[in-house]
Amino acid sequence: MADHRTVTAAAAALYLTPSAVSQQLAALEQETGHRLVERGAKGVRLTPAGEILLGHTNVVLAQLERAEAELAAYSSGAAGTVTVAAFATGIAEVVAPAVTRLSRLAPGIRIRVQDAEGDASLPMVLDRQVDVAVAVEYRGAPPADDPRLTHLPLYAEPFDAVVPVTHRLADADEVPLAELAKDPWIGPYPGNPCHEVVVLACENAGFQPRLEHSSDDFRAVVALAAADAGVALVPARHCAAWT
Repeated sequence: MADHRTVTAAAAALYLTPSAVSQQLAALEQETGHRLVERGAKGVRLTPAGEILLGHTNVVLAQLERAEAELAAYSSGAAGTVTVAAFATGIAEVVAPAVTRLSRLAPGIRIRVQDAEGDASLPMVLDRQVDVAVAVEYRGAPPADDPRLTHLPLYAEPFDAVVPVTHRLADADEVPLAELAKDPWIGPYPGNPCHEVVVLACENAGFQPRLEHSSDDFRAVVALAAADAGVALVPARHCAAWT
């Protein structure tokens, strides 16, 4: 009405009959308790109360348009919040670069990151506490064909044998794990997926490792090996940091 100045023009713009517009206007005036339009020589115009209501109407319509746009972006995957649980190296190698890239390609997506080992992060996905888990495969984890999860291999991380500099195999180009069967071992605590990796590798070599020292921090594991406390299997990137 404010834009068209006549009931007939407003009705045409709204694809309604003039009678329907007049009825809706009368119902609105009754609901608000105020006269909203007045007729003059040049058509109808808004009263001061009508101007107030129009201002609020424009705000509401603009907010509705923003809500529709945000919902459309969410439906298309261009907006929303994604919570990721990952172990420390996974955060550094996978999650942090993904956050950087998404900030450029999909600025409407917000990433929340939680530090958690695989034995904790996969149950968090199943319990819907997080949306994505970056985890090391380990014995006892849900299988790749588990219908509750979508499994996507990211990368394979080699492990290096770490021995003291005084060890008989310290200068060897390759260290067969079976040769370390009688040595004391340093490794992650049970429950840490990397513990399962170490134990399974040793089992495949024909022995159970004699774990005498435990730490989930590979820097500590390497330091203990350097102190002649035992031998270990450590992700290659951690070994590179000590070379």
